[in-house]
Amino acid sequence: MKKPTCLIISIICLVILVLGIIFVLPWFVELFQEIQQTAVQEREYTNTLSGYANIQLTAEQENLLTQLLEYSGESTEVDNSPDFEFTLSSEHYLSYLKARDGQDYADYHAYIAAMPTDHHRTAVRTKLNQFLDVEVDEKELMIWVNSYYIIREWSKTGKTQQKNGKEFRGLLDKHLIDPLVKLNSGSKGFSTHFVKMGLVSTFMIDDNAIFHEAWQKRIQVYGTQEGYLRCAIATPDEFALMRSYFPDADTFKKWLYEPFHKEETIEEKEGK
Repeated sequence: MKKPTCLIISIICLVILVLGIIFVLPWFVELFQEIQQTAVQEREYTNTLSGYANIQLTAEQENLLTQLLEYSGESTEVDNSPDFEFTLSSEHYLSYLKARDGQDYADYHAYIAAMPTDHHRTAVRTKLNQFLDVEVDEKELMIWVNSYYIIREWSKTGKTQQKNGKEFRGLLDKHLIDPLVKLNSGSKGFSTHFVKMGLVSTFMIDDNAIFHEAWQKRIQVYGTQEGYLRCAIATPDEFALMRSYFPDADTFKKWLYEPFHKEETIEEKEGK
């Protein structure tokens, strides 16, 4: 090969390298900064959510608790526990729900069936949006909100990114990344805030674990009857949302009593 040809090729390679540094490197720097920021936000988010899950009842809520205990006809835990969902269908509790989200519900089962309510979806949308430093399209936010609920239901049995990584990545691709890329095809394409959405979604897997721990603690401290009612009063929307992921009240109560993270069976390990 002649020297001029070699020189031309060398110059072209140098130009490509420089262009790569100019256009690609800033993207990686931005991505690295996003990851660092997300790690800080994760700690803050977890602390805030734990505080909410374990929040003490106000005087007004304590009064509601007394009314519900009287309505159930029992003030202490007994072997033959009353129907808690019947108690939560009382006018006292339904009025409490209406004051919170402005909706009328025929009974507690109607509240469960409405999950996630508009009130809860708005709260989740606000919660997710605060993690982004850029303004995103409303359709993108709705995709993220929808994927949040899918992840919540998926992780109800103690699944984690560490133990169920392949399954989780498939879930994230199907319900978050792929819809976002498809929505933006032919325009701006892939964006760093898509990565941020994915990163935030990974630590939101722990939402169920945080609430499970707080609810289980209430039941252990106050007994089945009062503890259950305290959970429904302190965090009504989260409690009903979680209940909606189970076929009946007995299955949900069983989940509340069991350890959140269970040992995997041989079949589950082999299925990965």
